[in-house]
Amino acid sequence: MTNILFLHGWGGDEKSFAAVLPFFTSKYKCVCVRMPRENYPVACGATPSQVKGNIWTLDDFADFVIAELDKLDIKKTHIIAHSFGARVAVLLVNRCPERFGKLILTGPAGIRARLGLWRRTKIKLHKMKIIKSKGSADYRVLSPEGKKTFQNIVNRDLSAEISRISHPTLLIWGTRDSAIKKSAIKRWTKLAPCAKLVIYRNCGHFCFLDAPARFIVDAEEFLNA
Repeated sequence: MTNILFLHGWGGDEKSFAAVLPFFTSKYKCVCVRMPRENYPVACGATPSQVKGNIWTLDDFADFVIAELDKLDIKKTHIIAHSFGARVAVLLVNRCPERFGKLILTGPAGIRARLGLWRRTKIKLHKMKIIKSKGSADYRVLSPEGKKTFQNIVNRDLSAEISRISHPTLLIWGTRDSAIKKSAIKRWTKLAPCAKLVIYRNCGHFCFLDAPARFIVDAEEFLNA
């Protein structure tokens, strides 16, 4: 049976894909890796010491996923990844290209957005300690170590790694996605040599929740092509 690895977004878990998983599990062997984070310190074999009080890089998350695949003796799998999960997927296929097949990346993060003048000014003032930035909601709830982990992830631009992806890739993006800007998804399309972009009108950052039936159809057509 064909394998599919599901990689959730930041702050999510395997339940994020609940709307589409019943279909995929009926036809494929699905593996949903719960990547470690602070508010559930034990995740898929991760001990509390692996998460809380430690600073992780994106490479650490990729190492974690590979270790989980090794435990399950999965030699090759397709990937369906959302947002932060797409960042991890990019590292995985660069590191072990022979272990992965097709990629379906929805609301994919990984490319740093070009900042406007006000945003650049605000960051500069924050660094000069003239103003204090509270950061995003995801960022504010983290411990000091968690914040450094978050910074490690969002500050890493994966453009070079994306340009080296040789796997067939389906990019799914919603026009109401406030997390991944239109300029970023356009750059994804230009950088990834084998990428096809499908745009979902009136959908947000979670296209597989906003339009699960269409997501299933598009994924199935892509996987079987």
